[in-house]
Amino acid sequence: MKTILVTSDNKIYRAISNGKSSSGKTVGQAVDALTAQFENPDDETLYIVQRWQPDDFFTAEQQKRLSELMKKLRDAQNFNQEFTLEDREELEKLIKAELEGSGKRAEKIANELGR
Repeated sequence: MKTILVTSDNKIYRAISNGKSSSGKTVGQAVDALTAQFENPDDETLYIVQRWQPDDFFTAEQQKRLSELMKKLRDAQNFNQEFTLEDREELEKLIKAELEGSGKRAEKIANELGR
């Protein structure tokens, strides 16, 4: 299964997964452009659309660092700049943390709805 993280800054949506990235004017455009880069676009995929508001599950500091690393990755891809293994590993950890936070958010909402 692939995981695609979608973020937004200044009305441009960016999708990232497995070292690939794309952008678009909508979430769908960004995801479609990224999916077209995959060898097996029909594989099962988990989409995370980040809402960019800090909470108990993903802090403002984590969001800031994720933004910095995503910009660095885009620059590396667009301008043939370095994106180190260390940066990639940190980016993957932050994506995993946001994924876990999303699950915890969903669980919290489900519990609140079940009351």
